[in-house]
Amino acid sequence: MKYQSFLFRCLLLVLFTGFLASCDQSKKQKFSVEDVPDPKKSGGGYVSNPDHLISDAAVSELNEKLSVLDRDGKAQVAVVILRSIGDNESRDFVHKLFNYWKIGDKEKNNGLLVLMVEDARRLEFETGYGLEADMPDIICFRIQQEYMIPRIKEHNYDAAFTDGIRSVVSLFNNGNYAYDRLPELPPADASLMAADSTVEVSADAQAADGEGQEAAAADMATASGDEVDVAPQSFAQTDIATNSVSNDYTGDFSFLSVIFWLFASAAMMHLFFGKKAKRRDDDADAEPLKISAIPNEFLRPRWIGLIIIHAVAFYIIYYITTKRHTDVGFLKVFLIYYLVWLAFMHVAVLLIAARSAVMLRNDDRHLKWLRLEVLRRDLRIAGYVFPLPYLWLYLKWLQYRLNHLRNDVYECPQCSHSMHKLDETEDNTYLDKGQVMEEKLESVDYDVWRCDTCNTQTVLNYTNMRSGLTDCPSCKHKTYKCKKTVTKRRATTSSEGWGIREYVCAFCAYAHDYQFVIPKISKSSSSSSSGSSSSSSSSSSWGGGSSGGGGASSSW
Repeated sequence: MKYQSFLFRCLLLVLFTGFLASCDQSKKQKFSVEDVPDPKKSGGGYVSNPDHLISDAAVSELNEKLSVLDRDGKAQVAVVILRSIGDNESRDFVHKLFNYWKIGDKEKNNGLLVLMVEDARRLEFETGYGLEADMPDIICFRIQQEYMIPRIKEHNYDAAFTDGIRSVVSLFNNGNYAYDRLPELPPADASLMAADSTVEVSADAQAADGEGQEAAAADMATASGDEVDVAPQSFAQTDIATNSVSNDYTGDFSFLSVIFWLFASAAMMHLFFGKKAKRRDDDADAEPLKISAIPNEFLRPRWIGLIIIHAVAFYIIYYITTKRHTDVGFLKVFLIYYLVWLAFMHVAVLLIAARSAVMLRNDDRHLKWLRLEVLRRDLRIAGYVFPLPYLWLYLKWLQYRLNHLRNDVYECPQCSHSMHKLDETEDNTYLDKGQVMEEKLESVDYDVWRCDTCNTQTVLNYTNMRSGLTDCPSCKHKTYKCKKTVTKRRATTSSEGWGIREYVCAFCAYAHDYQFVIPKISKSSSSSSSGSSSSSSSSSSWGGGSSGGGGASSSW
């Protein structure tokens, strides 16, 4: 009886397990393409994220990029991120879903479906007929392997899809999916060739005219019996005509290179010298200034410097094109601006050296180090861009001075004996918990000097001027950092948007939100936004395209 009871219980357990498995299997089998939420029917977007595997911010960013791509008529892209599709095979599922939604324009068939199934560990690309030439299978696979799969393995789905879609957008806009490795190729400057060919044609034509005149004169001389020498006069007229044309010629210049340097100069001015910090005394709730944003105090040329640089460069270009009658292509404009910037940086360094000597005259060693470290932080970038002797030597001298300001032996303020600096493990006993946290976050490095005679200790803080942290309003330690940025209202052409940045202190856990304003969208982009409202980005359905099975698959 006991044996039969044991068998009966085992049989019930097997039946119950089989029942649960069949229920789970039936549940899986019931999952179909109709169960996937269509983003076009719930807001007119492009991303279906029912399991919330990526953040709302990432969904919003993807929708914006894909809306522009769709509005320009280049491709209509759908992104689907699912936790499971049951027992369906992902390659077959993505093909059915593509044709069920009919992604892409009906005439162009320019649709693309990106599907990720988390539990199956599969990433699928499905392309329409019209994209198979522009986006072949090998390109799809490379985008997956280079930009998406590494992020997915890290469970950073936001970065995986934003990077992947950015690669797709770059492919259609630039012809290269590797958006982070796009070459900066200068445009072909055909002005010189055009000028040369024009002169050659003119010379040939004039030579032909001269030969015709000689022949005509010879015929006339033969007929009249007189000898007429017209060849020297003909060549002289040709030379005079050529010289007059060359003296009146105005060279051309590369407009694209000038535009490039307008933006590059503004960026370099900000990197090398920083910008003046805004006054925050009148607004107690203003967002704190990061350590890395603190500008140097010795020289900030800003707009005056930019005006000087562009004025000198424009004059040189004007002189070469009008006085020297020479074309100035992309490389020549690039070289002119580079040399002007080089001269400007050397003058700026001379001014900085002179001003710093005066401004730091009455400061102690510690304060001198803090003020000069801000200067070194910015100028070291310029040292890589302009690696020429004077700037390089000044940076070496600046580093040498900073080392001495920090490491030269201090005298004890009590007994005037020499003090010695403790190492990084010993000095922690003289630091409070907040200072230890600052060292852990690498926002501040503390030096502790100790006198062996009277046991006096001196603690000096050396701030990491490249740190993204700032002073906490509560505990005053440099452990305050922005953790999250949230957009509350998007900007439109008629009104500003706004959002909040959430700051948290890593030491005392003090948290505060700071509001920031998003500027209005310019009118130049209003037409595009209005156009998108009438395009497929705001429609409730896809374009009616179909797929031929192209694409790629990857697993992790």
